[in-house]
Amino acid sequence: MRNMRRVSVLVLALIVVLSVTVLAEERVDRYDQVFDSTQDAGRLTARFLQLITRSDDKSGDSTILTSPDGKVMIVDTGNPSTFIDIQNALEAMGVTRIDYLIASHPHVDHVGSMAQLIYAYDIGAVYTTEVEYNTSHYRSYMEALAATETPHIILSEGDTFMFGEHVLVEVFHPAPGIEYYEGYPDGSTQFINNLSLLMKLTYGDSSFLFSGDLYTAAEREIAARYGDKLRSGVLKVPHHGAGTSSSKPFREAIGAQVAVMMSDAIEELRIYRNYSKAGTDTYITSIDGAVAVSTTGDGEYTVISQFDRINSILD
Repeated sequence: MRNMRRVSVLVLALIVVLSVTVLAEERVDRYDQVFDSTQDAGRLTARFLQLITRSDDKSGDSTILTSPDGKVMIVDTGNPSTFIDIQNALEAMGVTRIDYLIASHPHVDHVGSMAQLIYAYDIGAVYTTEVEYNTSHYRSYMEALAATETPHIILSEGDTFMFGEHVLVEVFHPAPGIEYYEGYPDGSTQFINNLSLLMKLTYGDSSFLFSGDLYTAAEREIAARYGDKLRSGVLKVPHHGAGTSSSKPFREAIGAQVAVMMSDAIEELRIYRNYSKAGTDTYITSIDGAVAVSTTGDGEYTVISQFDRINSILD
């Protein structure tokens, strides 16, 4: 009986080893391809990073964009421990200057590496909302701005600017003028998330929408106010794909062809499936790795993910 049990254990162990070997063989890593910037000229490209947290904080969001004429923009910078991931991506792309460094809102998983980037790179300007947040990571990048004399531009609803010569950037949220409640910032998570920057980049017939960590309350209000003006081919899914966000009116107003969730895990499978069922090609960086989405401005998008899906468990 013991011998039979031993054989069974050995067989099971062999199956596990063979399974891991097969998965390893199937899981091709296309990191170099995702961050190959040699074909970026004439294209608007967004590279949604897979950030790996090395602290108790969520890894957060960070996206590197290149304009058709070679300008570089970074939207959000993850938590402080993810700086190495951003730096590695920039080095792989051969980037030494960041023309536009943008913070959607001042939570640590979105601005944690701002100070490190400001000190390490030549920065054209930093763009933020007017939200002030008295925490150590917020103060550190404000101090970095002052120490380096980097221009600081406040964005609010109605603002526009050009990303290079060919890409229009429009700001839909938040409105100018913020009324802080008594006791702020205690209990301010939803308050700050709902003041996230909502920003659309348009290149010809192509567009990308960045939504920070907006919750459904702000999403519904924005969708009712702007409707089809929000329509975009590519969406950075709000709040990492959590169930707090991605309301139906918001999703339908945007009508994205491609959506990317930057997250340490699947926040809520229902949200992923809502996008997929609507025909949106949906990626999660914790599963698909870094994701590059590129367009010539013709309304079509080329997508390269770092990893292939090895099963259909999400469907």
